[in-house]
Amino acid sequence: MKLLKFMDLNLKIKNEIVKLLAKQKIKIKPEDLEIPPSAEMGDFGLPCFNLAKKLKKSPAEVAKDLASKIKVSGTVVNVKNLGPYLNFVIDSSQIGELAIKEILKQKNKYGKSNIGKGVKVMIEYSQPNTHKEFHIGHLRNVCIGSALINIYKNCGYKVVAANYIGDTGAHVAKTLWYLQNYINETDISADIKERGEFLGRCYTAASHLLETVTKIKSGSPKDMEFMTGKQIINELEERQGQVSEILKKLEDGDKDLLNLWKQTRQWSLDLFTEIYKELNVKFDVFFYESEEEKAGKKMLPKLLKYPFIKKSEGAVIADLQKENLGVLVLVRKDGTALYGIKDIPLAVKKFKKYKIKKSLYIVDSRQAQYLQQIFKILELMDFKKEMIHVPYEFVQLKSGIISSRTGNVVTYEEVKEAALNKVIGETKSRHADWTDDKIKEISQKIVSAALKFGMLKNGNDKVITFDIEESLDTQGFTGPYLQYTLARLNSILSKSEINKSIKIKVDYKNLAANIEKKLIKQLTQYPQAVAEVLKTNDPANLAQYLFNLAQDFNAFYHELPVLKAEPEIKNARLHLISALKQVLENGLELLDLPILQKM
Repeated sequence: MKLLKFMDLNLKIKNEIVKLLAKQKIKIKPEDLEIPPSAEMGDFGLPCFNLAKKLKKSPAEVAKDLASKIKVSGTVVNVKNLGPYLNFVIDSSQIGELAIKEILKQKNKYGKSNIGKGVKVMIEYSQPNTHKEFHIGHLRNVCIGSALINIYKNCGYKVVAANYIGDTGAHVAKTLWYLQNYINETDISADIKERGEFLGRCYTAASHLLETVTKIKSGSPKDMEFMTGKQIINELEERQGQVSEILKKLEDGDKDLLNLWKQTRQWSLDLFTEIYKELNVKFDVFFYESEEEKAGKKMLPKLLKYPFIKKSEGAVIADLQKENLGVLVLVRKDGTALYGIKDIPLAVKKFKKYKIKKSLYIVDSRQAQYLQQIFKILELMDFKKEMIHVPYEFVQLKSGIISSRTGNVVTYEEVKEAALNKVIGETKSRHADWTDDKIKEISQKIVSAALKFGMLKNGNDKVITFDIEESLDTQGFTGPYLQYTLARLNSILSKSEINKSIKIKVDYKNLAANIEKKLIKQLTQYPQAVAEVLKTNDPANLAQYLFNLAQDFNAFYHELPVLKAEPEIKNARLHLISALKQVLENGLELLDLPILQKM
């Protein structure tokens, strides 16, 4: 497949402008041209600051002089200067005809490209920890990863979707310690979701016990004995020592602990499977820390041959101080493994086993230095591959940062159920004739769009303060707003005879209103909006584009009649609406938001 025709179209127009300027002995490149902030200014603009230096005039003088000399031709119908900018106006009817026809011809292929043809990339995302709750903060990682996988595939890349699950480590030891000391078998539910969340509560309780100044004598938090001074220190050290011993025994293969670990690990994995099914996300390969821990320890003798990896006070460290990256402990002095000793062999495995050219790590921005350390270690080992950290900021509640350790957690399940109950009630009130099954199906799709878009609309570098009420608002910057807009488009088309008139010749000069010209321009920019995501690895760029498109359509809807317009105008507007519907659907699919024909 050729690179997007409408990326080519915009390039073609830019090249026309380049030629017009060349006639005035002005040399520029197509990329020097910008999109003005408002349609009234024109369709393409040239900042004249650099030209002013060469011509030894002010930027405004250069722009004014060129505007008076350029003779328009082709798709360029007007040239005007606005201060230091030279702006070009394009014949919207020509562009509209080309754009709309191409969109209706390509349908769901509109926006696809071969930018990444032949390049195999692994995108590692989600990476939840077993024995912890899957909270609303984890959702951001899943949504970013799922959207990037769709967009990379859309742009021709061969993608391997990977999930690296944290099924061992200190957090697991804490949970197992709590289970052994404070939980009876009768306390454990048989329900998959309840078991998974139960483990998360155990981890939080364990964390409190390992840090608190109170001693719980039994399983009941009410039965407490307050301690002071040395008693507190001794008790905490004893508890922490017990956890460390569990971690060591687990890594050494203690049979009883392994059985408990396997049983409880499966509870978490079962819950993750349920959640991924609900979110409609899939993985090609799963990696597990427990497996990479063994690979790392096997690799350790080879690692110690590198001068920057050494033993220090019984531990194994990577000394990266010469690289201004500090020291990374790989193995504790008791022989238990830390993250680095697992991530190093995993990185090698990714490239050698899966033959990838590039590896993306979608990981919380707070792990930025750690990943820099891992990448630098691999580089110093002469393993020089393209590894990219895709950082994102944390999600917080209005009450503060989400943390499994402190217990300030709202689980994905809790948020989803609360939202679903609200939407089901509202949907019932609007559609009393619908069956309960249909109401539930539609409501689930609305909630899915609300949660996913709520995680994608902000740039990866922005902290999210999550508010479910705001995310469900059909009039706000939300997924349901996009679904509502699509439903409105469908409603107009279903009431028209567009299917009968789609092949009738359309006079696109009838799309002459400013809002119509703006919509046409936006349609031509969709392929570029998709391609831009590859530069930033941030789906928020596409989310913003779709929201702007929806907003402008709704402005068009309130400003201009469609079904009651004169026949020729009506026909042109119906074709425009059909193209808008197609682009909106294409974009929603890339962001993995459910499409609704009716709300």
